[in-house]
Amino acid sequence: MKKTLLSGLFLCGVFVTSAMVTLPAQFVVQLLPLPQLLTVTGIEGTLWQGSAQQISWQRQNYGALSWKMNIGKLFTGSVEAHVRFGRGSDLSLQGRGLVGYSLSGLYAENLIASLPAEKVVALAPPLPIPLDLTGQVELNLRSYTYAAPYCQSALGSVVWNTQTVTTPLADLEVGPVIANLSCQQSVLDVEGEQNSAQVSSGFVAKLNPDNSYSASAWFKPQAEFPTAFEQQLKWLPTPADSEGKFQFRYQGRL
Repeated sequence: MKKTLLSGLFLCGVFVTSAMVTLPAQFVVQLLPLPQLLTVTGIEGTLWQGSAQQISWQRQNYGALSWKMNIGKLFTGSVEAHVRFGRGSDLSLQGRGLVGYSLSGLYAENLIASLPAEKVVALAPPLPIPLDLTGQVELNLRSYTYAAPYCQSALGSVVWNTQTVTTPLADLEVGPVIANLSCQQSVLDVEGEQNSAQVSSGFVAKLNPDNSYSASAWFKPQAEFPTAFEQQLKWLPTPADSEGKFQFRYQGRL
């Protein structure tokens, strides 16, 4: 009797799982209570493996999305999928990685997303001086677990792959800018640095759950620092310290 019951439960589990993974994705999306500002078009494939030609949020096109679910995770009470996104987006966004949902909430692993620096500037608050920023900004989240308002935990990095920043005075060779980020209980910490023959710099920033932030930064002119910038250093609010670094501190609320 016990053997028959276990066999029945196993077969039932196989049947339910099979039904889920072969269910048309279009049918599932039609049943979901999607937000009014979210639009999903061109859906193909199944719940297990499929794609959407375009994802739009607030009339902003974020491009195509494709997914392949990890069937084994269904038996642990989790939904997990390898995704690719961004192809054809208005932001020239590209990304891939693993995302999932478990009893602990939404999570991601080895999630990589990149977009042009000029797109990042367009989304950010206006800069105090006109700058021409080029290159690619890449976010790499090795691990991420969501909790309101930002994250329960996170570990990753941000890399700005560039060479030159163009300003009204002169071009400044900066090279790649690399920052490590971490998060615990929605307290986000970022620490980064940059180094080139013209200038070196570093920064530390903290964003709190109440949207208050604090940041400190420094830069140090190097041997090939442009003459046009040297003439402007005297106008900075504080002189260089004993190591030749110009220090800055900021705090406020987003």
